Amino acid sequence: MQISFLNQAYDLPAFLKLCQSEINIKDAATWKQALYRIFIDWHDTSETLSVHTSGSTGEAKKIRLQKQYMRASARATLQFLDIKPESWAWLCMSSEYIAGIMMIVRALEGNLNLWISEPTLHPSVPELNNIALAAMVPMQISSWVALKSEGEMLEKRITHLLIGGASIEKSLEMKLSSMTGFALWHTYGMTETISHVALRRINGSETTSGYAPLPGVQISINDKDCLVIDYPTIGITNLHTNDLAEINTNHRFTLKGRADWIINSGGIKVNPESIERELEGHLRCPFFITWKTDPLLGQKIILCIEDNGNLLSQICSIWKTIEYQCNKSHLLREICFIDRFKRTETGKIRREDTRLLAEGQKRQQINAAD
Repeated sequence: MQISFLNQAYDLPAFLKLCQSEINIKDAATWKQALYRIFIDWHDTSETLSVHTSGSTGEAKKIRLQKQYMRASARATLQFLDIKPESWAWLCMSSEYIAGIMMIVRALEGNLNLWISEPTLHPSVPELNNIALAAMVPMQISSWVALKSEGEMLEKRITHLLIGGASIEKSLEMKLSSMTGFALWHTYGMTETISHVALRRINGSETTSGYAPLPGVQISINDKDCLVIDYPTIGITNLHTNDLAEINTNHRFTLKGRADWIINSGGIKVNPESIERELEGHLRCPFFITWKTDPLLGQKIILCIEDNGNLLSQICSIWKTIEYQCNKSHLLREICFIDRFKRTETGKIRREDTRLLAEGQKRQQINAAD
């Protein structure tokens, strides 16, 4: 196994020696410290590894995962994508969280060569033309496809690119769908499932609307219409998620939204993500649908927009877009401009934390009745 790090090549024993010598350097960048810690902890005698959850749907917390299950998860992905030993993998995500950690584990378990880049918004692509496997969050891939020449560079150098950590906006997915030089996969999973348990091809002739479970993963739907996962290979039995889903005839599944985000407005239950899909591509700014406490409705539906300082003057135009695009039963009552959304480090909007910012705002002249 060869590891390329900061333009230096190492074999695994030499890289482990580097990690051990630099782990206690106080002014080392956080991403380097996390990287060193994972390599050191992975090779210690403990049967478990400590991992932080992202905190997108609740408080971030530290959990311990069995290394044997992490190895099994890595093997399942390598098998699904037919990644061969001694191929190159590219790590450009933070190894503070499960997605980056599992790229390391896949490289170790599959005897892959690993190229490590600093996990920036626009990471430097390795000087390689045969990267078998890489992974990014949507913000990273978006920065690459913004320039055609750079998107073409990715197509030439990568075989499989995993995209996870957050949903993919419709406009971005449309751009990605036309890139046929490599295979793009949107992942479904969470820290508790040791990264992804299902993949959805989003480009080329094999594009699908549903997620295909990895080998050994069984799925079902409970009485709340939420996805249930059984994956005994990694120790998961009867895991009830909060993800509303439908299972197709070919055993793939599609996601409909989060059950814990459903809004009960005046006795009518509304899925905020269905409204967001109606507005995608029509609002040229970060936004999401949530609610505020209301004495009459209980929860009134609101639109939160991340304000860049120029949007307040466009309020009439935004309301016209909403009235034209949205189902009449999806009655938006208010628009809240928020300077900056609360986000996780992988770019997911922390909806409840951001909703509370909106809840605390003083009333502005942005209500539907104004």
